[in-house]
Amino acid sequence: MFLGVSAAALAAPSAHADGVTEQQQQVKNDLAEIQRLEQKSSQLNEQYLGYMNDKVTLEAEIAAGETTIAAQSAQVVAMQEQLAAIAVAQFTGGGVDAFALFGNTASATDGLQRQQLVRSAVNAGAVDADTYDTQLDQLKQAQNALTAKQNRVAKLAGQAAATLDATQQAGQAYQAELSKDQAKLGVLLEQEQQRQLQQAAADHAASVASAKAAQDTAARDQAARDQAAQDTAARDVAARQQASADGSAAAAATASDQGAAGSGTVADVSGAKTSHTSPASPTGKSTSTPTTAPPLIVHPTPTPTVPAGDPTPAPTVPAGDPTSGAPSDTSSGDNPSSGSGNAGNAPGAGSDASQLVAAAISTSTGSDSPPPVSSRAQIAVAAAKSQLGVRYQFAMSSPGVAFDCSGLTAYAWAQAGVSLPHQSAQQYASTPHIPLADLQPGDLLVYYSPISHVALYIGNGQVIQAPAPGKFVEIVGVDWSKVVGASRPG
Repeated sequence: MFLGVSAAALAAPSAHADGVTEQQQQVKNDLAEIQRLEQKSSQLNEQYLGYMNDKVTLEAEIAAGETTIAAQSAQVVAMQEQLAAIAVAQFTGGGVDAFALFGNTASATDGLQRQQLVRSAVNAGAVDADTYDTQLDQLKQAQNALTAKQNRVAKLAGQAAATLDATQQAGQAYQAELSKDQAKLGVLLEQEQQRQLQQAAADHAASVASAKAAQDTAARDQAARDQAAQDTAARDVAARQQASADGSAAAAATASDQGAAGSGTVADVSGAKTSHTSPASPTGKSTSTPTTAPPLIVHPTPTPTVPAGDPTPAPTVPAGDPTSGAPSDTSSGDNPSSGSGNAGNAPGAGSDASQLVAAAISTSTGSDSPPPVSSRAQIAVAAAKSQLGVRYQFAMSSPGVAFDCSGLTAYAWAQAGVSLPHQSAQQYASTPHIPLADLQPGDLLVYYSPISHVALYIGNGQVIQAPAPGKFVEIVGVDWSKVVGASRPG
């Protein structure tokens, strides 16, 4: 938005440094008060919408309950008519029970009369007592539930009326404060608002870049760990293969040695010493030389080396595209530098948004990847743009007439065939949440805690929104210092 410029605001600032500091602080204080009143009116509007949504839901349940009660009542009446007919038949046919039924009716209670009717009908084989009692109990329960819902609707109507009154008062207070501060500070107020917007955008971009760098580092570290594990496994396999080859060669050599030695030796299977006869000596006597079997060479079987187990790697987080990389929207000539009625915060507030972005990116794993962008998102964006310049009004969603924030986003997505509730918190709760770094045109951005504002992201760091009382549907830069989440309809 653009704030008015007053002559007083354009006057030369105080020559004293202290005077300039006081003026700057006054600008910050006034802007903070404007934003506080704006947020208050938004929260009251959300509360009013909540009451009205609950009231509509209950009214639909009441209508269904009335239909059910009517059907149950008809069944009870039919059963009572049947019972009465049976009672008359019993009376005309004689019987003590029938006379008891029509005796002293003034003193008989309703319960006794019903018992007599049921007993007569049961005796005639026409109806079951449990069925009749069950039917009466169900009818009573339905009537009690209907009465409770009707009372709740009446209470909601009173709460909604009171909240709407408070909402309108808050909107008037916001507009009065805005007009007063514009007249007093003019361009200085706008400059401070733009400064805070730019600071929030810078903090957001830094958070996205930092989170992406951390993801890239984690991915490289994981790749290095994976490669090291593969190298270790390959070395272990090679070592086992070499050990097996060495064992086979040694066994073959041993077998060859044993074969050569066995050509002149007879081994005793009992392991005792054996002898062999040598050629005759010159004296003609034979000599006997004690020998033993050659030792059996046994090569130990190599123990397989188990590859060292690498700890379960931490999940690698896919790098999210920074918001600044979102597709630029060039279909609108609106000034992207215009401020927002929801913009700005005290210095340092951007750090909360930075932490939010970092957390949102760091927790976006492959298993929790955001849903794909709907092919209908551009339809929603185009529908919202078609309402540029339409005035803001509480609880409204009427094209060409008036919108509140969630009324605009609900209307835009309805044109794309997607139904959203008319309340920002309910819109966020009913759609898949996505990391801020994965924003695409058509996504919803929600603001404040508790959530009390929603805008439609259109790319290039911009949203289209219905901002606040006295304003109109506009395209502005995202105030990241107030964003608390994003979701993707479709």
